[in-house]
Order: sequence, then structure tokens, then C-alpha cells
Amino acid sequence: MNKKLRLLVAASLVLFALLSAVWTLLLPDHFADPHDGLLAVADAGGTARIAVLALSLSQLACMIAFAGVAAWLYPTSPKLATIGGTLTVLGGFGHAVFSGAEMARQVMAVDPDVNASVAGQLQSFPPLMPFMMVGLIGTVLGLVLLGIAHLRSGAAPRWTGPVLLAFVVVEFVGSNFTQWATYLSGLLLLGACAGLVVGLLHETRPMPTRGDRVPSNVTVG
Repeated sequence: MNKKLRLLVAASLVLFALLSAVWTLLLPDHFADPHDGLLAVADAGGTARIAVLALSLSQLACMIAFAGVAAWLYPTSPKLATIGGTLTVLGGFGHAVFSGAEMARQVMAVDPDVNASVAGQLQSFPPLMPFMMVGLIGTVLGLVLLGIAHLRSGAAPRWTGPVLLAFVVVEFVGSNFTQWATYLSGLLLLGACAGLVVGLLHETRPMPTRGDRVPSNVTVG
């Protein structure tokens, strides 16, 4: 990976981490009652619009960033990097579709009383469900595999892989038990992305171990 591509991936990682923190903090909560959800969006005002824009842009940054991370880790763990990178990009795409649904909710919030029934239909809209599942499953499995790939690479900083794995656990498991998990996961994501940026901008790149070397097309006689 040349220097320009490394800079692009590093910039995308920074944007992904920062934009994720913005939308996580500002996006209005979802409620079982669609009317209450629209009222929450209406009460949030401009911050809700900032949140949904940050959500959309963060997924673009996510797809660029982790496709690049997968390419960077490929020499060390070809299978893990390829599968992990592909799943994470699919997860970003699924979340991008979800951000479109959030934009629709923004429009509906102009008149919650009239649009509550339509918002309820959107929440259970059958074509939307597969994208939401891909967004969740792709992101979780993809980041786990990339975290393991980073651990195996031995790339500096060595704590990056464990922090990325901890982010997945806290964000997608811990958040079901306490709201403080959201803040902790944000810090972990910032830390993991910072570690990846440091590694990408380092002069050396991860080197494959004996068992993970990519086969060469050159045959030595």
C-alpha cells in the first residue's frame, strides 16, 4: 500500500471515529410508539439533522477505512483480512441504508400526529429488515475478524487489536445493560482507530508469518 493510500485510509479512520461519536451522542432515541419517536426527533431540532448527516457520512468513511485496513493486513492474514474487510464493508452499506430510513423519519417529524402511522410502517418495513441485519452482523463479525487479524500481524501498537475487540463487546453487548456502555464504546472506538492510524503511518508494514505467506506465482527450480 503506497503512502497516498495509507493517508486516505488513515483520514477515513479519523472521520469514521469522530462522526460516529457525533451521531451516537445526538441521534434521538427510538421508541416503541412511533408517535413518541417522531416527537423526540421534532424536539431535537437541528441536532437530529446533524446526527443523521453524521451517520450517513460515517458509513462512507467506514467502508473506505476498513477496506484499506483489510488490504494493509492482507499479507499477514489473507483469509481473516479478506473476510473481515468484506463483512465490515457490507455492514457499512447496511447502516447506510438505515441512515436513509432515519432521514425519512426526519421528514415525518414535521407533523408527528399525521405521520405516526407511516413511521410505524417504516419501522417494520420488510425490505428494510435484511439491510439492518447485514449492518449489524456484518459490522460485528467483520470487526472481530479484523481485530484478530491485527493481533496476529504483530503490528504496532500491539493493543489496537484487543481494543477493537473490546469495542465490539461493549457496543453490541454492553449497551443492552447500561447507557454508560455507549460512552465507553465511543472511547474504545476512538482508541482503536487511533492505533490503526499510527500503524498505517508507520514506516514498516505487517509481515506474514510462515503459515500465512501468500503463495508466489514464481517457481524456483
